[in-house]
Amino acid sequence: MSHELSVSLCRRGGKVDLDMESGAFGVLTIDGEKIPPAERSGTAKKLLAASALYCYCAALDKALDTRNAKYDKIEARATLHTGTDDLGRGRVTGIDIDVTVHLDEEYEFIFDRVEKIMRQGCLVTGSLEAAFPVKYNLRLADDED
Repeated sequence: MSHELSVSLCRRGGKVDLDMESGAFGVLTIDGEKIPPAERSGTAKKLLAASALYCYCAALDKALDTRNAKYDKIEARATLHTGTDDLGRGRVTGIDIDVTVHLDEEYEFIFDRVEKIMRQGCLVTGSLEAAFPVKYNLRLADDED
């Protein structure tokens, strides 16, 4: 079964409105006119990394919730790597997903099962794996975190 969703974009000079067509987002405004030109690049890469990270953490939340594992918080970071292809064009060459779960002690036994499931990624990261490597680093917080 196939599903579709859409977003729309309106650009006026350096200001871009991304209508996410979602109550959770509304319109996301990227205002390049308010920042120096040197800081304007990388916005699309950040959005890609954010999408991958959000999807992965949502899948992780669902995997924990399905097993009734309670956690205090999930902290995560996506690091996007770039380079060039054989024709010298700029390309994303990989994403590292680093996630720490602050799990209630009584549910720690569930973490190993969930960690194995999450090696498969999520809808977005799994789809990106056809184009470049996605590395998953999922860990349980220790007492010092």
